[in-house]
Amino acid sequence: MENSKSDDLLALEYNCLGPGWYYALQKELKSPSFKKLKEFLREEEKKYTIYPPKEQIYSWSRSPIDDIRCCIIGQDPYHGEGQAHGLAFSVKHGVRVPPSLLNIYKELKIEYPDFQIPKHGNLERLCLENGILLLNSTLTVRKDTAGSHGNKGWEQFTTRVLQVLAERHAEKGIVFFCWGNWAKKMLDGAKIDKKKHLILSSTHPSPLSASRGFFNTGHFKKADAWVKERYGKGIDWMVQSADRVDKPKLEEKEAENIDKPSKKTKVDEKVEETVREDKEDEKSDAVIEKDAIEEKDVQSMKSN
Repeated sequence: MENSKSDDLLALEYNCLGPGWYYALQKELKSPSFKKLKEFLREEEKKYTIYPPKEQIYSWSRSPIDDIRCCIIGQDPYHGEGQAHGLAFSVKHGVRVPPSLLNIYKELKIEYPDFQIPKHGNLERLCLENGILLLNSTLTVRKDTAGSHGNKGWEQFTTRVLQVLAERHAEKGIVFFCWGNWAKKMLDGAKIDKKKHLILSSTHPSPLSASRGFFNTGHFKKADAWVKERYGKGIDWMVQSADRVDKPKLEEKEAENIDKPSKKTKVDEKVEETVREDKEDEKSDAVIEKDAIEEKDVQSMKSN
């Protein structure tokens, strides 16, 4: 009876954890702490709306362990309706680009001047084509209540995810993006070997802190060069550029007959600047609240 209960609790993990992840995390999945977490979530679902939807909690694991080259650590999922879909910093198509992600786009633009800021915040293609893991330290959240599932067991699980990554790539290493105090605590807890892996640290891209150390870090180019040196192929950050994600992919024969786009005119740059400013002006209170909490220690703010 006890085994059947345990199997029932882990049905979601069995069905939704991606290639290699379920096997690699079996010990953690069967631990008392994870069982307690699952029981907590079961009770939460009876009373509240939980994000992201069940089937998307483990979307990050669609990138196979052995293909991972970079890991970007977030805190907890966006808590607004329709935002979270299992990837840190990413939102589904049709959802306004959150302020933190907009700042990430701005930094990409600084490092890669030809990068065109896309109209959406879906990072799935960027991840799957480049081996990038977008992992939140807490994988679920109660609707409209940032940090509500902190200190319930997710952090222990995701710390193990980081350890599994580091162990699997101990020979060549991978890049860990450490943005903000929360990400630093996660990496410290996982005891990532800085001699084997590259850790790129800065403030969080939240509007509250981005200007104090996130911009002009060169993190994306550093990661690309580091990965290329070890694996022979770098990170194609430009795959997220608007000219590649907002337009249909051209057939190779058609592409050969089209001239490469010329440099943007001042008018184009002004239009992009206006769009960015408009998006910032339209920030919702809920998203701003979430970003504010990302830069603070949820443990000191939550008593439950």
